[in-house]
Amino acid sequence: NESIKNLYNRLLDITNALLGLGKVFGKDELVRKLLGCLNDEWEPKVTAIEESKDLKTMEIEELLGSLMTHEVKINKRSTNLVEKKLFKKKALKAWHLSDDESSDDEVTEQVANLCFMALSDDEDSENEVDDSYTFGELQFAFDELFVEFKKKCSQYSSLKKNMASIE
Repeated sequence: NESIKNLYNRLLDITNALLGLGKVFGKDELVRKLLGCLNDEWEPKVTAIEESKDLKTMEIEELLGSLMTHEVKINKRSTNLVEKKLFKKKALKAWHLSDDESSDDEVTEQVANLCFMALSDDEDSENEVDDSYTFGELQFAFDELFVEFKKKCSQYSSLKKNMASIE
């Protein structure tokens, strides 16, 4: 996970230290050493460079430019993948109830099903969510939602009666 610039700086530090000890590297050796330091993720790029360029005459700056450009593309691709993983679409099934079809029990059951659909998640999001909730905490949250649901149902019924009396 090291950047190309950092890798090159580290390679320069090592070669300068070896230069102080009397070991001299040619530019073709530095190019080969830099290509050899890259991990497996870079293997296709390394192969392409080795096949398309003459490594003996290639300048280190040219290689660095090519590798840094490829690094930017890799980083952009990985951030796009992360953004795609974070963006999730969720669709909820909708239905319309007419007054003749619905009874309070049916409405209660359908709203409870809607709550379950809203609370459920696919396996991917389960991995991303903190799994530290206990069953008791979840049961308590569900009970609170159910009490709130009953209140809303009674409000709905009273509003429905008021509308009927107004009409």
